[in-house]
Parts: sequence; structure tokens; C-alpha cells
Amino acid sequence: MVFGGYIITLFIINLDRILVIYLTQGILVIFFSLLAYRILKRKRQRLNLIFSLFFICTIIGTIFNMIYAPLDPIQHEPIIKILNFFANFFVFFAPIFMVIVNFIILESTLIFSVKRQNRYIFFYGFLIFSGMLILILIPDPLNILGVAITDEGRPEWGIVFFIYMVSMLTGFTFIPIFRTSLKIYNSLETKELKKKWVYYFIGTLGVFSWGYFIFITNYFGHYFAILRSISSIYGISIIIWVCLMYYGIGFKLKN
Repeated sequence: MVFGGYIITLFIINLDRILVIYLTQGILVIFFSLLAYRILKRKRQRLNLIFSLFFICTIIGTIFNMIYAPLDPIQHEPIIKILNFFANFFVFFAPIFMVIVNFIILESTLIFSVKRQNRYIFFYGFLIFSGMLILILIPDPLNILGVAITDEGRPEWGIVFFIYMVSMLTGFTFIPIFRTSLKIYNSLETKELKKKWVYYFIGTLGVFSWGYFIFITNYFGHYFAILRSISSIYGISIIIWVCLMYYGIGFKLKN
């Protein structure tokens, strides 16, 4: 009876974590996998491949997160930190492919060359990977630089890591996507195409709002526990945002 009561109490305390990892993120992996498959089934043109990589990277990062979730944070802290590192990297590397999609649509595949594309992807990936690695490896007894793992196995970001990730995501992905989206909208000739692009743009903003909310939760979550519960609920909205993106850009994804 005592043991059973303990298990029930533990389940209730970690309910939001269970919802985020094994429900919300499980649904996300399945849904993103289906979308990536649908996109890759179409004509293997460059735009389709790049767009699918956004989903594939997000899937990989989410799976890393699901792998370390059940591990004991006391016994397996180094492993959890490594898996958390790759989870963060792939999830926040994924938006660069949304940037490339916009550049291809705006400038065409001829003007926006594969060389320019790969240079942009590599540069962003290098900055994300090396910056995260440096901040995590530097000794940080006050937990202001990198990522600490709590006794419940949750990641807690230091203020420097938080600012770095927000700056990188905003400067290299959000701002370029916002600017190119406006240019693409103005270049479209029919109301129907403009309407679809608005759907894509709204979906994109929704995806970024989800990403920024993860940032906020990982930094402020230990101050305001309610943020993690809200995060688990808001995470479901990613399906809506991605559906808007997929519908809005459908006219460019050739069969």
C-alpha cells in the first residue's frame, strides 16, 4: 500500500513531464514523420528535400530527448547531458532549413546556388554546435553558462546559454525568415497565392513561438513550475502550425 501510494504520488508530480515527452513529443514524432514521408514522396526536387530536412532534424532531436528522459539523473548524468546536447542541437538546427526554403522561393534555385545554401547551413550549424559545446564544457559551479540537469532529470539553462540560443535563433533564422516572407508575399501575383503564403507565414510564426517557449521554460522553469505544465499543453499546437505551413507552401512542393 505504501509503495503503491509512493508510485501514484511520483506519477502525479511528474505528470507534466510524462505528457511533454511521451505524449506531446510522441505525437510530434509520428506527425512529423508522416509529413516528411509525404514531402519526399513527391518529385525529388531541391525545395522538397530541404523542407523535409526541417522535419527530419526536429524528429532526431525529439528522439534524443525521449531516450534520456527515463534515465536516472544521478547515476547517468553524463549520458543525459550528452543526449540533451544533441537534442538541443538538432531541434534548434532545424529552422535553418526554413530559411533556405524561403531563399529558394524568393531567388529561385538558379540564383540561390547549392554552394551558398550549404555555406549558410554549415556556418549556422558550426556556430550552434561550437557555442553550445564551449558553454557546456566550461566549469560552471553557479550554473550561469551552460545546462544543468536537475534531480528530476530536467534541463536547466544558465543565463548565458539562454541568451546565446535566443540570439542565434533570432539573428540567423527568425529575422531572415520574417524579412524574406514579406518579400515573397509582395512578389506573389494572385490573391489565392498571397492567401496561402499568409497561412505559411502564420504557421512559421507559430513554430517559432513554440521554440521560444521551450527556451523560456528551460531557463525560467525552476522559478515558475507552472511554465512546464503550460509547455506540455502548448506543445500540441505545433501540429496546427505545421499544418498551416504545409498547406501554405503546397503550391511550391511539386508532385
